[in-house]
Amino acid sequence: MLQERLNKSRVLMAEVSQNKQKNNEHQNVVRRNNTFFDAYAKYFVPVIKGYIICSRYNHVNFSDKTEKELKKVIEYSKSVFENKVVTAPDRYRDSVKKLREQMEMEWKTQTDEFLAGIKEELGILKLVSNEKQEINRILQHLNNFSYWPTDKNASEAFDEAKIKADDILSQMEFDTEIAGFLRKVKDRNASLLDLTDPIIAWIRKENLSSNIMLSIKN
Repeated sequence: MLQERLNKSRVLMAEVSQNKQKNNEHQNVVRRNNTFFDAYAKYFVPVIKGYIICSRYNHVNFSDKTEKELKKVIEYSKSVFENKVVTAPDRYRDSVKKLREQMEMEWKTQTDEFLAGIKEELGILKLVSNEKQEINRILQHLNNFSYWPTDKNASEAFDEAKIKADDILSQMEFDTEIAGFLRKVKDRNASLLDLTDPIIAWIRKENLSSNIMLSIKN
């Protein structure tokens, strides 16, 4: 009788141990899946969407290292959905986060460099232009475009702003000589000697005579 009870107790203990092990395994699977899908939604999807939009523009070339890492995380993500098994989710999360940071740095550095000239010209022109608010709006969209991940809205706003910026600069015939003169005005280094005939003609043409002031040095 006692032996029978002991045997039943052993069976019950074994079942409890097995159930506990199964529960732990289930919890580990849930944790791995949650870690993967959190990283997938929070980091991977925005990276892919941003990369697709970036491919429309020629001013940025991601490094070979970044392209290689991007390919790796794409292949891993694809394998998870095909095999329905998540392995090393923490490493995946860290890889995607690092990839996002690298792409953000490369995108911003190259985009800022690409837009530096036009932003400088707009910033100078804004000092004397009668379209200050419009130029400010354009500059805001150009600046926003440098931030990663870029999205459809930022891309469309940039395209529109870039066209408008080129239009404003072309309409005002804003060349390097005029830019140099306005830069001197901005730095308070302009003198009457800088008022060449082409610059005077440009000021009159754009009706900016009351917008530009020269100072007298002590």
